[in-house]
Amino acid sequence: MPTRATPTPAATRRSPEREPRPAAPRPKTTAPTRPRRAPARTRGPHPASDSRQRILAAAATEFALRGFAAAGVDRIANRARLNKAMIYYHFRSKQNLYGAVLRDIFGFMGDTLQAIAALPVEPAAKLDRFVEVLVHEGSKRPHFAPIVLREIAEGGRRLDEETYTLMLRVVRAVTGIVSEGRDSGQFGPVDPVLFHLTTVWPVLVYLATEPIRASIARIAKFDVARFEPDRFIHHMQTMNRHALSVRADHEPSAAHAR
Repeated sequence: MPTRATPTPAATRRSPEREPRPAAPRPKTTAPTRPRRAPARTRGPHPASDSRQRILAAAATEFALRGFAAAGVDRIANRARLNKAMIYYHFRSKQNLYGAVLRDIFGFMGDTLQAIAALPVEPAAKLDRFVEVLVHEGSKRPHFAPIVLREIAEGGRRLDEETYTLMLRVVRAVTGIVSEGRDSGQFGPVDPVLFHLTTVWPVLVYLATEPIRASIARIAKFDVARFEPDRFIHHMQTMNRHALSVRADHEPSAAHAR
């Protein structure tokens, strides 16, 4: 009888050999391109800082025109081209905004005067320079004199301690220059505080009365050129030098003493 083939276990079975598949071609690789950088932008003022300055400028104009009580937050927002909510975000109230405007004014005056007081020139030249800067810078800020004079007329009831501290920087700078001149023998025995009053406040009145001066010149047929800033500056400087002169009579007369 024919013999049967013994079955091969599955584990030992060999599958027919397959021809190896050709390797798939690799795609060509190129160096990754770096994204182009956007051109650097010029950094401007921070938006929050910019909006704050716009509010201060708009508020200064509004307060100068109408005073604190009549000033409107809506009008300030419209002048600043901002939402009214931004005013309350930065300042919380109209009172706080008004205080910030006052501190901005007296801070500017204090910084200006202290810089002049530190100049390496004679005291008389420092006072000449102060009058010149105060008139020219005040002319660039038409709100400056009206707000200060209005606050004086109302008794300073809205001035807080921080604002008074900034005002004192102005007083001390002027009195310091006068004291320097007196101590060096260049000035006579003039009272530094009274000199401050007779120098700063006439300048503020001059700045605040521009419309009135124009009307006076028209009605009285004055030459309007006599009110020009440079002529006023020269006038104030001449008066100051006379008042500070060593030869000037600084003692009160008998008539004044009575």
